[in-house]
Amino acid sequence: MSKKATRRAARDAFPKAKVAAPAAKPTGGKYSSKNARVKAKATNTPALKPPSIKRALTQGAILGVLYFVVIQFIWKGSNQPNVLGSLLISFIGFVAFTGIAYFVDRFNYNRRLRKLKGLGK
Repeated sequence: MSKKATRRAARDAFPKAKVAAPAAKPTGGKYSSKNARVKAKATNTPALKPPSIKRALTQGAILGVLYFVVIQFIWKGSNQPNVLGSLLISFIGFVAFTGIAYFVDRFNYNRRLRKLKGLGK
């Protein structure tokens, strides 16, 4: 009989008894405060932040700069656009991504609010 099977048989043979919770005592160990912080963070859910245009603009600006760098310096091809064309494509990407990011954040925020209120679905 394997170790796993032995443990399963022992667990099934004896009924589960309610075990009293041990008294909390400070351990003072090397990692005790770290574990307490991790446990506190795990039990507390972060506060919901409403969607903001500022955050969406920041994300869009980062993506627009990345688009420009990729198009201008990394993209090697026979029809490589000039600087004005790269800026135009980057600006279009900035506008599109900013709008999409804001509406996705707003959708997720509203969904989480409904879930917290218990309205579900």
